[in-house]
Amino acid sequence: MNRCWRVRPASIVGLGVALAVLAGCAQPDLSEVKQFVATTQKTAVVKKLDPPPEIKPYTPFAYTAQGIKDPFVLAPFAQEEELELPQELMAQSPSYTGPRPDPNRVREELEKYSLGSLKMMGTFRMGGGDGELWALVLAPDNVVHRVRKNNYLGTNHGKIVGITEQRLELKEIVPEGPGRWQEREAFLSLTQ
Repeated sequence: MNRCWRVRPASIVGLGVALAVLAGCAQPDLSEVKQFVATTQKTAVVKKLDPPPEIKPYTPFAYTAQGIKDPFVLAPFAQEEELELPQELMAQSPSYTGPRPDPNRVREELEKYSLGSLKMMGTFRMGGGDGELWALVLAPDNVVHRVRKNNYLGTNHGKIVGITEQRLELKEIVPEGPGRWQEREAFLSLTQ
């Protein structure tokens, strides 16, 4: 009887892997590598490292701000009212004919708040469909105020010159320099 042996490809691959593993376990000649390492250690310049920085221990700090100025309060010299010129200085510059605030006008309630802190909440008509349009403004103290054309609001002498369903239009008078003032337009939009 004649038997034919067939070699399977998987057997050949298995035999190849076994030979590769055995070849990796053989002792290679490492004498050249050992000699290179020894030579490098003898000839290399060794630099000493700087010592690590000294770490100071943490010391807690107790912040007691009693008797110290509050950092969130505007200093008196920087407040808007301090920038206004006294009556005497206004009288000293009669040649200036530009806009200026009326020092004799009684300030209104909403003039003590900055324009950015006020919110327009809505509008209504006083006296029916053809009546005058008024606006509702929420102050930072959560009080709603009614305002109409020619009322004042904001810290820059802002006079209301127009009211629409969506916004209040103002003319402000701001200091431009010593004894000089400038008019600028501003507005307050309806809060969504």
